[in-house]
Parts: sequence; structure tokens; C-alpha cells
Amino acid sequence: MIGRDAEATLARALATTADLVDDIVFVDTGSTDGTRELAAAARDRHGRPARLFSFAWRDDFSAARNHSLRQATGEWIFWMDCDDWLAEPDRQALARLFDGLGDEHVVYQMLHVSPEAADGGHPASTAPQDRLFRNLPDIYWEGRVHEQIVPAALRSGGTVRTTSIAIQHTGYDDAAERRRKVDRNLRLLELENAERPDNGHTRYYLGMTYGMAGRPAQAIGHLERSLAILSPRSRLRPRLYLLLADCCRLAGDAERARAACREGLAAFPGDAELMRFERDLGDGLGERVG
Repeated sequence: MIGRDAEATLARALATTADLVDDIVFVDTGSTDGTRELAAAARDRHGRPARLFSFAWRDDFSAARNHSLRQATGEWIFWMDCDDWLAEPDRQALARLFDGLGDEHVVYQMLHVSPEAADGGHPASTAPQDRLFRNLPDIYWEGRVHEQIVPAALRSGGTVRTTSIAIQHTGYDDAAERRRKVDRNLRLLELENAERPDNGHTRYYLGMTYGMAGRPAQAIGHLERSLAILSPRSRLRPRLYLLLADCCRLAGDAERARAACREGLAAFPGDAELMRFERDLGDGLGERVG
């Protein structure tokens, strides 16, 4: 785990995972609240205390996460954000997955589930996220924000497997915190795009985040460029079509939104979200980018 000023949510995150793992590494990036004390109180399944480290924040989530990897001693890495938590059925499923791990070079995807914000400012969403992978020298995080582990894993001969384990995330419920994160992410993504122009993942997240910021016209170009760059096999493409359609609708171009839906459904027939969006496009949907 990495975190800063997370005392409001950290206890729940640790309560749902600490007793499943053999070692807890927590990297603090500059907390001024009780985060460090909460992390220090955590115990792994053997009763050993969490190991705390400090890392000076430098506008780069991968740098902080890679520092945490350098401290880890286990054969496998499982990561959590401080505002994540698991319901009991998913805890049990995760424990079974841990118990069955061998020496395969695999990245396990789980479901990142965000509920609808109480103020309606962030829609409910579910997306795959890479959460469990081997602790190998060639596996490291890339990207300043919305960081990726799979590119390094694939380059070193790994594969990806999906699971139905859901990890709940509450980081976008509060309106002020949501705005702070969106503004921060836009700044980091623009830095990333300047450093690594035309990266398909960066363009995807730029489009998504401009949409979340209520700036759909600025999102469209990034989303279209991401579609042009990303592999046809990319797991992001179905949602990319959906985001593009939604931003076109919000920008007032319903026909362009329909075209994006048609293209998405041609590539991914039967995609439930695209089918629902196309069906409801003319019914005056409220804002839903996220």
C-alpha cells in the first residue's frame, strides 16, 4: 500500500485484507494525520506488524509504488489503495486464490467497483484492474497516474487472467475530494502525455478525466486518438467506445455519439453497456461520464 492522509478510510482497508497476507508494506508519501499510526498497528496473518517506509512525493504514483515493491519480500504482490475494501464473499474468494498460487507468471485482474456518489456527481462503475502479480525484478509500475503493471509483465513473458473478485472503492464519493483528484489527475496526465506523446493508455485516461471534469469537448480528441493507437485486443476498447459516445452526447453531437456506439458494437457485439447506451441515447440521459 501507498498512501497519505488516509486515516478516514485506512482502517477498513486493512481490516478486510491484513489477515490474508504474509507481509504488509506501507509506504507513506507525507501524511500529517494519523495514517502512519494506523498502518503501524496492522498485523499480517502471522501477527507480525506492518513495515512502514517513507517516500517523498514527486507527482508520480509509479515511483511511490515501485518503492513499495523494492521493500516487498514475498513471492507475490497484492496491492490495495487506502480507500479500498472487500466484502466478505470477496475476502473468502481472495483467500482461496492466495492459497492456490504457485510459481506461474500471471497478473490477476479483479473488479474495481465504485458506487454512485451520494450527490450524483460520479456514476457507479465497474472496471478490470490488475491487482495480483509475481514479485519479479522485471515487473514494475509505469506511468505517473493510472499506473500500469501489465506492460512490464507481458514484456517479461507473463500472461493475464481475469477473476470475479470485487474490490470496493470509495474514493470519489465526496464532491470536494472528487474535484481535487480530478484536477490532480489531469495535471499528472498532461505531464505524462508531454513526456510520452501518443501513449494509448494516457490518451484514454485523459479523455476519461476531461469527461469527469465536465469538459467533454476536450475529451473527444483524446478518446479518438486512443482508439487509433490502442491494439484491437486492448481491454480498454469497449469502455473507450462508451466514453467517446457519452462525451459526444454531452458535447451536443448525438449523431456522432450514435456512430461511436455502432462502431463499438461492431467490434464488440453484445456489449451490454454499449447496447444500453445506444438504446437510451434519445431518452435524455443525465450526465454519466466516469
